[in-house]
Amino acid sequence: MSTSQPQIVKRSELQGRRTIDRRTAEEVGRVDRLWLDSHSQRAIGFTCKSGLLGSKKTWFAWAQVDTVGENVFVTINPELPPLDQPEQAVCPIGLEVLTDAGNKAGTVVDYLFDARTGSVLSYLFSSSGWRGVLDGIYLLPVAAISTLGSKRAIVSEAAVSEPVQYAEGLHKKVGQVAEFLHEDFDRTFKNAAGVKRNAQSLAQKLQDKALEVRDVAQEKVAELKQRQRHDSAPPSAAPEPPESDLF
Repeated sequence: MSTSQPQIVKRSELQGRRTIDRRTAEEVGRVDRLWLDSHSQRAIGFTCKSGLLGSKKTWFAWAQVDTVGENVFVTINPELPPLDQPEQAVCPIGLEVLTDAGNKAGTVVDYLFDARTGSVLSYLFSSSGWRGVLDGIYLLPVAAISTLGSKRAIVSEAAVSEPVQYAEGLHKKVGQVAEFLHEDFDRTFKNAAGVKRNAQSLAQKLQDKALEVRDVAQEKVAELKQRQRHDSAPPSAAPEPPESDLF
């Protein structure tokens, strides 16, 4: 596929589209599941279902995709055997989103990707109400993900503490999404750096206050001990009168 201009597609919109052999114009099935490489965050292929009740599954590498429109055109070389699905292929839908601080932020429900290159632009996750985030679908920048596994994705807590809600139609504005995600990611981590500086300043102030309270307490304790010693001392004996006063 040509890479001159991005073609942003939501994964769920691709499901069910007819898959057409470019060489013969024959339908070979319908798109079933899209698969990613967990390391490169790219689409590496999809399974196509056909036959009775979709019982037959065929794997197509993303390099075979020629055009993505209302139909998906693929290039099939009849002289080559069918390809097998790579072991590193993952389907991130349903992954639990955990922050690097160990908190659950939500669940991956979809993603936006460039159909011309296969590169994922942003994941979409549903909130679990973490830190007061309302129910809804939010953008999760690819750069915020540190680990993408078969069951869970670990992300930067700073990137999802105040997530941006996804609006339908935003993915159709070519270029706006990539620019928005880049700016939002930079802004998120600048905010995180500011929070860290403020936290350090607050910690220093608390430490100074604790030292001040300790000094005052030590002075009070010293005064109390001095008063207790004074109160517990025996009274001094009265002086004896002179002998001349006895007769």
